[in-house]
Amino acid sequence: MNKLIKDILTEDDNQTFCIARFVAIVAVLTFSACALVHVFHGSSFDFSQLGIGFGSVLSGSGVAIGAKAATQKDKE
Repeated sequence: MNKLIKDILTEDDNQTFCIARFVAIVAVLTFSACALVHVFHGSSFDFSQLGIGFGSVLSGSGVAIGAKAATQKDKE
């Protein structure tokens, strides 16, 4: 399990932690927690809005990770 988490959070060298991936995971977990709290407090819930919001979080995270990867220098 630790290897899986390390593989997800690190760069290609498996040593350097990637801040973009860490922020993406935190954003997804925070969004999920907020949605669960909203549901358990008995508020009205719209699944289409949940889908739009979650898709926005995931796509924004993907763009951030892609932009970070595009600006990295290749090892020679």
